[in-house]
Amino acid sequence: MTPRGVPVVMYHSVGPPRPDWIWNYLTTSVDVFEAQMRLLAERGWTAISLADLHAHMSKGAKLPPKPVVLTFDDGYLDNWVYVYPIIKQYGLHAVVWMTTDFVDPLTDPRPTLDDVRSGRLRATDLVDRGYLSWAEMRRMAVGGHVEIQSHAMTHTWYPSGPRVVDFHRPTGVDGYSPPPWLGWNIFPERKHESLTARLEDDIPYGVPIYEHAKSLGGPRYFENTGLTRRLVDTVVERGGPSFFREEGWRQELQKVVGEYGNRQDRVETETEYLERVRYELSESKRLIEEALGTRVDFLCWPGGARSPATLRIASEAGYLASTTHYEDPARRNTFGQDAGEINRIGCASPWIWRGKVTVRNTDPEFFVAALDLFAGERKSLWTIRSYKLRYLLRYYLMGRT
Repeated sequence: MTPRGVPVVMYHSVGPPRPDWIWNYLTTSVDVFEAQMRLLAERGWTAISLADLHAHMSKGAKLPPKPVVLTFDDGYLDNWVYVYPIIKQYGLHAVVWMTTDFVDPLTDPRPTLDDVRSGRLRATDLVDRGYLSWAEMRRMAVGGHVEIQSHAMTHTWYPSGPRVVDFHRPTGVDGYSPPPWLGWNIFPERKHESLTARLEDDIPYGVPIYEHAKSLGGPRYFENTGLTRRLVDTVVERGGPSFFREEGWRQELQKVVGEYGNRQDRVETETEYLERVRYELSESKRLIEEALGTRVDFLCWPGGARSPATLRIASEAGYLASTTHYEDPARRNTFGQDAGEINRIGCASPWIWRGKVTVRNTDPEFFVAALDLFAGERKSLWTIRSYKLRYLLRYYLMGRT
């Protein structure tokens, strides 16, 4: 029977909570993830490839009764350490969207959950923070349970205009927390270290933070390096870190900005911007294909930043389909809809009822029930309410989400 909808689930990181990580909310705990995968296998779900999905959407190719696509954004190391062993265990298939700037240069694969299960290693000895290496991706791709597709190259934020909105300073001053992309842009060759090293500690205090936007979302503003030097020198002359304990430090730096003016700055032309997008999409595709010996036909837009012009570039670069910007209850990834558009739902089980997301949680039963609804399986109103009631009880009485 042809499904009424094929859920494409979006994960990111799977592992222990990381409270010090700005994007800790993107992490699914290992026990929750394993319980979700176990239920998928027990309830007869088949995890299919993106090629299978595209063939169904474009040509009406037959799919198994309960198909699902499992995707993982960004290429975190824990996808190798935890996701791959669990996916193998339950005979499933996953898609990792890799951002090539973040690939770790290590040549040897690191230990995984399989090493713990076999007794070769203790769970506490696993290293799970960081990004995937080519060696780890190659091992997963050869195994057949994981495919690697493109998440472009940079996945960062670039300055989008001349307005200075903040200044780099010691963490905690006026509640300041350095944006991760500041270190990525200053030290692009060290992006793969950004989860294990504090790149922000090597950034001079006083560096300006400009208004910014996702790197593929529009033309880049090229900041004035002379102004940056002037600001950094001002902080050094005024005592370095102690300068930020003075009242009025922000006004003093803003005065430097005003006095210096916007000399020698510029914004990419539309042509330059689109050529940069073309390079990112084509080069990330080439790098993955050459490193792994596999095909890259699908693209996940970093941060959802896309436009009609960049969609056209993606098609010209050879991508068969790419992800949509937002979860859309009307787009159900099935035959008759645009095969070039992949609509995803979050792994925290967005409960969509009458077109509205009513609640999110990580209860495995709730997760599978949400997939049932997306795929078109009929659920009574009482069934829906009972799942929601159980979620609320767990949340308020047990403190779990």
